[in-house]
Amino acid sequence: MIVAFSDVHGPRYMGYLKTSLNSLKDAELLVLAGDIVDKGETGHFKMVIDTIREVYNGSVIAIFGNEEYDERKEQLKNIDRSVMWLDDEMVILKVSGYDVAFIGSRGALDRPTRWQERNIPGIRDHYAKRLEKLGELLKSASESAEKVVFVTHYAPIGPTLEGENPKIWNQMGSRLLTRLIIKNRVDVVLHGHAHNSIKVQAQLGATRVYNVALPAVRAVTRVSIARLGLDAFL
Repeated sequence: MIVAFSDVHGPRYMGYLKTSLNSLKDAELLVLAGDIVDKGETGHFKMVIDTIREVYNGSVIAIFGNEEYDERKEQLKNIDRSVMWLDDEMVILKVSGYDVAFIGSRGALDRPTRWQERNIPGIRDHYAKRLEKLGELLKSASESAEKVVFVTHYAPIGPTLEGENPKIWNQMGSRLLTRLIIKNRVDVVLHGHAHNSIKVQAQLGATRVYNVALPAVRAVTRVSIARLGLDAFL
C-alpha cells in the first residue's frame, strides 16, 4: 500500500494531515508530492516529517514542488537524510511483492507563469529539456519494472484539474506531459498543485491519475500497488 499527499504548505494544511495519520500506519511507502513547505521555509519540512514519524517509520519518497525553491534543495535534503528525494530521477523499489519503478519530478508547465517568465531565465527551454528527460525515464521504467508510478508536482492536463479555472490549466500542468504518460506504460500518476480540484481521481488511457493535494482531498491518499491502472476496475 502506497500512501501519498502533497501541498501541506506547512503549517497551513497540517490539520488535514493530522486527522488522517492513522492511514499511514500500514503503509509500505509514503510519497510526498511537493509543496510540503510554504514559500521555501525549510523548517516547515522538519515539522511535517516529525509529525509523520509519530506513526510511520518506513520509507519516504519526496519530490520538490514550486514552494521548495531550487536554492534550498540541499537544506531540505539535510533535514532528514532518510527521505529519498527524486529530482527528475528514477528508483526501483519492491512494494507488495512487485518491482516498482518510481519516477519523481517537479514536472512542467505548457505556459510558464508570469513570475517564472520574469525571474527564471530560459524557463521554457528548461521545461522542454525536462520533458525530454522524463520521456526517456518513462520508457526506461516500463522496460525495467513490473509497475510504473510517476510522481510529479505539476499536473498532467486532464480531468483532475476540473474545478480549477480552465484558462490557467496550461500554467498548472502540461498537455505534453499527458501525451508522454499515455504513450508509455505508466500504471499510476500521483500529482499535487491543484488545490481546487473537484475530481481527484481519473483515468488517462490505461493510467490511473490521483491528485493528492491535501486542500483538494482533505486527507492522505491510499493507492494499492497490487491493483493499478485498469486492474483496479476488474
